[in-house]
This record gives sequence, C-alpha cells and structure tokens, in this order.
Amino acid sequence: MWETTSFLSINKKDKDVINGDDLRAMRVNAAISQEKMAKKLDCDRKTIINYELGVSDIRSKQLFMWLVYCKIDSGSLLNEIKQIRDQVNRTKTSRLQDEEL
Repeated sequence: MWETTSFLSINKKDKDVINGDDLRAMRVNAAISQEKMAKKLDCDRKTIINYELGVSDIRSKQLFMWLVYCKIDSGSLLNEIKQIRDQVNRTKTSRLQDEEL
C-alpha cells in the first residue's frame, strides 16, 4: 500500500508539513530578510509574507530554492524521491487505485 504525504503543503493544523512558521524560522536562522528572499525567489516581499503567514501555499520549486538559500539539506528527500521513481519505472504493473484492472 502506498501512502502519500505532501510536505510542501502549508497547513497550520498539520504538524507533519512545513508551515509558514517553519519558513520564517528557516529564513531568520539563515539571516535572510524578507526582501532578500523575495529577490532570490523572484517574487514580491508581500508573497513572502503571505507564505510565512500561511495565507498562500509556496510552489514546490520555490520551496526547494528556499531550502537551498537557507542551507537546509534536502538531499535525503531528493534521494528518496529518486528511489521511488526508479522503483515505479521498474514495475510494469500499475499501482494506481483509480485505473481499471
């Protein structure tokens, strides 16, 4: 049985995802201002504020760049994703639950 969880989701109720408070803490710990982070991610400062307040969800590409700029090691996550992709590519039968048998 395959389980999926999205750590990319911004949700104040769920403790197992990265939320706005986490984004802010990573940014502050890396000594990056909201303005500098906005420039790095090629967006407005208001967008950064919205991410950190949980008003809007951060896109996956921006999240990974956020992690890089804050010097957070995402290597183990990327390795796990690669292993899953390789496993799925080696498997000839589909595991999708909504496909016809």
